[in-house]
Amino acid sequence: MSRLALTVALVLGFAFVGGVSRADEPQVSRAVAKSLKAANEALQVKNYAEVLARTREAAAITPRTAYDDYVIHYMQMPAFAAQSNYTETANAIEAIIDSPYLPATSRPQMLRTLMSIDYQQKDYDKAIQYGQRALAAGDLSSDTPLIIAQAYYLTGKYKEALAGMDAIVARDEQAGRKPAEKSLNLIWSCAIKTKDDAAASRAIEKLILHYPKPDYWANAMAGVLASKTTDDRLLLMTYRLMAQVGILKRGADFTEMAQIALDQGNPGEAQVVLEQAFAKNLYSDPHDKERSQRLLDKVRRSAAEDRASLPKEEKAAAAAAAGDGLVQIGAAYLGFGQADKALASISAGIAKGNLKYADESYMLLGIAYQRNKNTSEAVRAFNRATNDPKYARLAKLWALEARS
Repeated sequence: MSRLALTVALVLGFAFVGGVSRADEPQVSRAVAKSLKAANEALQVKNYAEVLARTREAAAITPRTAYDDYVIHYMQMPAFAAQSNYTETANAIEAIIDSPYLPATSRPQMLRTLMSIDYQQKDYDKAIQYGQRALAAGDLSSDTPLIIAQAYYLTGKYKEALAGMDAIVARDEQAGRKPAEKSLNLIWSCAIKTKDDAAASRAIEKLILHYPKPDYWANAMAGVLASKTTDDRLLLMTYRLMAQVGILKRGADFTEMAQIALDQGNPGEAQVVLEQAFAKNLYSDPHDKERSQRLLDKVRRSAAEDRASLPKEEKAAAAAAAGDGLVQIGAAYLGFGQADKALASISAGIAKGNLKYADESYMLLGIAYQRNKNTSEAVRAFNRATNDPKYARLAKLWALEARS
């Protein structure tokens, strides 16, 4: 429901019913009784213009009691709401919200209604005030904390908004619910504005986990891409993730990825990468297209030779003292789309030990598990890449991709 429609529904839920018979309850004074009886009868048949006319008539009578005023405003409240006069609706509620005659059970809902009206009218400070009072009065609506946090955000109080939204997301997670995308986006925005890098990272990671869109991946990888590296192994692993999540867009990046893969003895992967780039028509410059075509012709020849020699090379790697050779054989099998052989070879290489590139080995193992549709083992493998902080940060993103 829209905020205004919600407000109407809340307010119209209150309707005064006269004829109080209990001796311990107050009665309207004799002077206003006739007018308020007529107002109440009009309220029951939803004749709101008559309700307002009769209550104004009563308000003009003097003297009046505090209870007379309470009843007048109580009946005016739904009448104004039905006419979409939210300013006067709020005024009527404010006139009775602290009245000793208002039942305690009604106070949370009335405070929440005031919060909603003030939020719609962009009086965010009052919306926060009434929202907090509603919570203190026992309001359990999930809508109230959200409106308070949004009001804090719109008044530039980003730390308070961040704290409120963190509590909302934590509540959802504890209840086993997926946090709302807009909630996580608001947390991320607040974290950016307050320069809270840890909170921003948590928010973007949850967005990736629950709503794995390319834009969120681009934000998540901004830090990785900003840190220039001369480590081609790390760069290739970065390109692999970018390609997998759909944010590798430039032809030049596809070409560089293919060249690094070829240099590392993986022509099968280089061929796949370049063929994808041509299929997507990523080379608009004739020179770039010609150069990339020459590279593709070269890797196709190398891939055919490599595929034929892999079994022999795997035997030689198995006889070596260190496991790096077997891991790279496994990477080559991944390039050729043979995930089962890749998993066996990489696992054997890691078990052999004496690894020069341990972090890369665990990440390749994670990819192999992922392509064999074993998510839990893939995440476990990615989480083992912890020796180098740069690899660990990238491996964490790989683990998120596997989980999403």
